[in-house]
Amino acid sequence: MTEAASSSLPLGVDDDRVAARRAIKRELEKMSEAMVEERGLLNHAQAALLLDVSTKRVGELVRLGKLSRFDFAGRTYVSMREILERNKQELKAGRPPMPRGKRIKAQLKAAFAHDSLQMRHGGFQGPYQRKLHGDQKAARRAKDKEFWNAVKGVLKK
Repeated sequence: MTEAASSSLPLGVDDDRVAARRAIKRELEKMSEAMVEERGLLNHAQAALLLDVSTKRVGELVRLGKLSRFDFAGRTYVSMREILERNKQELKAGRPPMPRGKRIKAQLKAAFAHDSLQMRHGGFQGPYQRKLHGDQKAARRAKDKEFWNAVKGVLKK
């Protein structure tokens, strides 16, 4: 019994796969950039936990334009920066502010509610934290370079 070798090359499927991979890669790069600019992206369930509202209310806030909407790979996200700003606002309507313990519990629940796309980027703040770390490292390098240049200048005299 012989096995038939199947190839997708004559059908052009490989070209479609390559194009699809490139499109997804571009979209993930855009998502990473948005995560850096917005200090992270949250799905609606995570945002609802942090705001102490329902996921329907988060969708309503997006429709009303009070939260920015980000769509990547067929999923919808909102800005972590806007969620934090909204938490700081003294909103008179709705529920009273959450006690600190309950807020920490909600933040932990939100941390475990990642979807697979967020996890590929290191969580809802992965790229933002990497950028902060890189900036701190560059600042330390510049300070060290300045110090050693001063030391070299003293030694030359």
